[in-house]
Amino acid sequence: MKTNVVIKSQDRNLFGVVIRQESKTGFLNVSDLSKAYEIERAKKDWSYRRVNEVFDSALNAERIYYILKKRGYLKGTDFESEYTDGQSISIKGGIHAFMEHVNYNGLTKTLKSLRAYKTTGRGDNKSMWCDPYIWMLIAMELHPVIYAETACWMTDNLLLNRIEAGSSYPNLCKAISKFPDTDYVRIGKALNCIVFGKHEEGMRNYATSEQLKELDELEKNLTFLVTIGSVKSFDKLIEVMIHLYNEKWNPIKTKALAS
Repeated sequence: MKTNVVIKSQDRNLFGVVIRQESKTGFLNVSDLSKAYEIERAKKDWSYRRVNEVFDSALNAERIYYILKKRGYLKGTDFESEYTDGQSISIKGGIHAFMEHVNYNGLTKTLKSLRAYKTTGRGDNKSMWCDPYIWMLIAMELHPVIYAETACWMTDNLLLNRIEAGSSYPNLCKAISKFPDTDYVRIGKALNCIVFGKHEEGMRNYATSEQLKELDELEKNLTFLVTIGSVKSFDKLIEVMIHLYNEKWNPIKTKALAS
């Protein structure tokens, strides 16, 4: 089962607030968006808007319906949900039935029932999350500057790079499993040191897309060296990784040793 990790990458920095994203669902954090908006609004004296205002708009509800349908939350024109009285119902009839359901329950509850929106935590730690395309609609409605700052997020490859880096690591582990003295923990730490300059638990969840690309290429290249027989022992692999680390982080020392 794929783990749903919360990514806190600087690629998602908006006005000093790192927008959290879930790796499994792709959901972006609405509470972080609201916080970033409040920070910039105070600086630029923007007019005040609340996230609830976006959800209260009938026009936005219609837009969200088509996002839901395109994203596969609605199967055909049918979906099941719950009214406020707890009765389970089935809605048929497309956009008109959807809007009727929203008018009765509210858009937030409808989105929750369709699993396109959720809340986590309680009290001060309560946080709102939603589908990234709905998140972008909220960003656009709060202020055009926010939309301009975040539009590229929908086309970058942060999650894809993270998945690729995650899939390359097992291949490396499989390749080095033939070495009798392989230390997988040491390999994981060494990979982090080469890419990030240090090792800390969960560093990859804070990585930028460029760092994830570098990690993916590193894992692939090391796997290739082991597979073709250029690296024939675990000690040799560590030697290669130490060289790569020094070449990136201690270039002067590396050149001195080579002369």
